[in-house]
Amino acid sequence: MKTTILSFLFLLFGMSGFSQITKEYGTKFDYDLKEIDQKVVLVDNYNHFMSSVINVDGGMQATNKIIIRKFDQKNQLVETFTEEFPYKDVFTLHNYLGSFELGNEKLVVLTDCYSNKTKKKEIHKITFDKKTGTFDKALVAEYTFESLSKSGTTYAMVSQNKNYIGVVYSKFANKKIAEENECTLIDGRTGDLLWNKPVSFPLLSFTESVVLSDRGKFIFVRTTKETGSQNVLAIADGNTIENKDFGKEDVKIKKPISFSVGPNEYLIAFDNYAHGINRGEYDKVLVYDLNVGTVLKNSPVESLRNIKDLSKVNFNSLFIQNDEIHLFVDCDFQSGTKPDPTFPNSTFKVPEYSNGYPSLLIFDLNGELKRTVDYNVRSTREGYKSIGVKNVKGNYFINTFLKGQYEIPGIYRLNNDSIDNNLKIVNLDDNGTIITTFTNYLPEAKRLILAKTEANKQMVFINVLGLQL
Repeated sequence: MKTTILSFLFLLFGMSGFSQITKEYGTKFDYDLKEIDQKVVLVDNYNHFMSSVINVDGGMQATNKIIIRKFDQKNQLVETFTEEFPYKDVFTLHNYLGSFELGNEKLVVLTDCYSNKTKKKEIHKITFDKKTGTFDKALVAEYTFESLSKSGTTYAMVSQNKNYIGVVYSKFANKKIAEENECTLIDGRTGDLLWNKPVSFPLLSFTESVVLSDRGKFIFVRTTKETGSQNVLAIADGNTIENKDFGKEDVKIKKPISFSVGPNEYLIAFDNYAHGINRGEYDKVLVYDLNVGTVLKNSPVESLRNIKDLSKVNFNSLFIQNDEIHLFVDCDFQSGTKPDPTFPNSTFKVPEYSNGYPSLLIFDLNGELKRTVDYNVRSTREGYKSIGVKNVKGNYFINTFLKGQYEIPGIYRLNNDSIDNNLKIVNLDDNGTIITTFTNYLPEAKRLILAKTEANKQMVFINVLGLQL
């Protein structure tokens, strides 16, 4: 009886609170299928921007540029800004490393370029200013290498609190050459260079992944000759390197997330046994106290063990609230095969992946996994996310497509961490594919900004108006 009354009240609330909701469509615009890392950035009550890049090297089809589109309050395309990657000569190759917002005014894009002719690698910072609509290019660092096959790898990352941006250039290393990493720390609020220093490790010591802490420390996940497959940590702050391990836990972790709660810093990561029999790469999830240097808890995640052809578990969003750690994850899994894009006229096939099986993992501040909430939603095709998460004043809103005969895409408010049909905010029953990660809410304007693609070549932004979340 109580459940029936609650459902009825939720329904009344939905009818009374959202009865004036309207949808307003912007201008349809074309986009290039080669565009990657599309995201909505620099949002305010007057404009929002969509950033993407094309990073294609080689031959007559080489294109390396940044694309930033500006939209007004009604989602009309106002202007498109483009900027080429720093270019040297026809022998230069390019890598897009990532893009990060500097507050609400600027977007910084990081790239590297390297040439077998000059034997140089350059890391560049290209900053877009939304007020002036201009780009500013700056050389962050320059290094030499022996050959293309020994040119090393560059990574860019941002801390969970967005206060720091890190760049790590890992030079070529093998059993006879010790590993050396050039680390660059950038202020995530201003874009200013804070420091650039080398971090070296002994011979037969290799880095598997690097993350950046909320205090601007680089955390290297490593293996050594002494530990074999078992991971250890090295934490570098520009002046010192602090080594930590996982104690008696014989673990091999996937790329972790670093986050902080007050003065305490933590890692959270999926892991499996470094030695012995495993039930999968994502069998367990551990929470590690960086201050103390110890594993708090290492808990099995039962819901992930039965996913067929699981390829990867992605960290979607992490929030700290109600003295709990809330970690949203989703999964990539092989759903079939597709023609090999490298050889378009051949019969060669490569795996095709879909995204789905999202979950919310809830931990207490002692690292114990209290419960897991799985979401029964439709999987999405390669390149799209099955779920988008928005936290508004401590309430979670989910952009997804529930499974079921009569279900259509929509925005749902979570009820006790579960998707509740009675708390559906709006239906998204239009033609096209809703981009679940393009979800931005402006409380002053009571406006929710969404987007969808049509026929893989066009996109349109949508205003949902009259929405008090």
